[in-house]
Amino acid sequence: MATAQQVVDKMMELREQRSQLKKQFEEQDRKLRKMQENGENWLLAHMQSTGHKSFKVDGATVFTKTNNRYSFGDWAGFADWVKRTGEVDMLQHRISSTNVEAFVKEHGELPPGVKQDPVVSVNIRKA
Repeated sequence: MATAQQVVDKMMELREQRSQLKKQFEEQDRKLRKMQENGENWLLAHMQSTGHKSFKVDGATVFTKTNNRYSFGDWAGFADWVKRTGEVDMLQHRISSTNVEAFVKEHGELPPGVKQDPVVSVNIRKA
């Protein structure tokens, strides 16, 4: 029968083993993420230089996707506009991209004080 000391010792040993495995995984994952980021950057540059928004290779389609990010160019102007119009659904701790995009679709322009910064990324879909 095990003693409390033996179980605690084993638990501490397991915790240390898990900590080491996690550290190894994170180091390997960091390297792989960097390699993947380099590949995506290469593909994006290739697509920009060739003027393509998508292309196919054996087993995959490579395409660009643009996600708009919204931030404050003039917080006071935007806050005043929210107060006047009651568009409080635009507020979070950050700008609600979904609600701003819906507003732009409906009104054809950004709300006052909001600027748009398109972010282009590469996506690969398995064929």
